[in-house]
Amino acid sequence: MILISNRALEWVYTQVLFCIVAISWGFVLYAARLSAVWQLQKKYPNKL
Repeated sequence: MILISNRALEWVYTQVLFCIVAISWGFVLYAARLSAVWQLQKKYPNKL
């Protein structure tokens, strides 16, 4: 097994957590955008 220092391991965990948070926020923003477009299409069907 490869020995990794605690500092390097914490850095890897931090990067993984950051990626998970960034992807989650990406999904949230995408879903909010889709919801807004659907609501605008219902309210103004001929404008979009």
